Amino acid sequence: MAQDNITDNIIEEKFRLADAHCDTATVLTPWRLAFGGRESQLDLARLIGRSKLQFMACWLSGGADLTPDEAMRRLRQHLLDLRYAAALSGEAELLGDLSAAGESGKVQLLPALEGLDYLGGDWRRVDKLYEWGFRSFRSFGLFWNHDSFLGCGAAANQTPAKDHGLTAAGRELVLHLALEERLVDLAHASEQSFWQAAELLQSKSRPLFVSHACCRALCGHWRNLTDEQLRAVGESGGMVGIALVPQFLQASGAADISDWARHAAHAAKLAGAEHVCLGSDFDGVDRLPAGIGGVEDAGVLYRALLSAGFDAAGARGVMGENLLRFLRRY
Repeated sequence: MAQDNITDNIIEEKFRLADAHCDTATVLTPWRLAFGGRESQLDLARLIGRSKLQFMACWLSGGADLTPDEAMRRLRQHLLDLRYAAALSGEAELLGDLSAAGESGKVQLLPALEGLDYLGGDWRRVDKLYEWGFRSFRSFGLFWNHDSFLGCGAAANQTPAKDHGLTAAGRELVLHLALEERLVDLAHASEQSFWQAAELLQSKSRPLFVSHACCRALCGHWRNLTDEQLRAVGESGGMVGIALVPQFLQASGAADISDWARHAAHAAKLAGAEHVCLGSDFDGVDRLPAGIGGVEDAGVLYRALLSAGFDAAGARGVMGENLLRFLRRY
């Protein structure tokens, strides 16, 4: 056992971990986030010494039923809790300048919004966050699966005839975020919403970003990306995070880490290896693929990539270097 631990440590030294999505900020108190929560798949204590950067999604359950003011208060509290947890830890900080991604001696936390259906029909409310001085929100996920005043979420992929893409408000928001140089996360967008957003983003020379998904050619789940979408992400100079969600990896849901590596390899073939990263969805799923219990097991993902045909540089890229470079260029 001691020898196994030594081997894991040597392997983990070969890569810098960066992850494009987790839901941990919505399930742990600041204290547990800082020092550890047995019920979670990730916390700052486990990130220290392993991670350079972690996206921290702020998702509001029942978002469409919240008043905009209540939603803003809850988002503000999420961000304050993240700052407090980072301060308690002493080894983490919120990332303010994307050009500095991966350049700190501390674990960098990047706050991200997942779903914007609570804006009360007025996309301009996103600027309220700026008025409060909370410019740390750098990534904006338009949807959380369901349709909203911004357009169609990924659930519409189950009935393509009902997928009408973005509304006028959704198109306006995408252009606004592109001009503000904010990341537009298309992870939960329907196919039509994805393609319409892609056209708008590329008109402003902005790359496509999908924080957490898998490959529909390997598993037909409606949240997964088609080969055409994967190619578009790569051609734009963008980034796709491959998720540790069993249902996205295997139709049966009985997935293991080799399935995750297989999806990463397929995405790399279509988008280009430098456009693929980890988008774990830690704490957004009740169960992870067999072979991994949480972020402490990141070394097994690295080894799975090597077994799937990645060379060491390619595996390091997926585990962190690709995402860090992408953010620094954005």
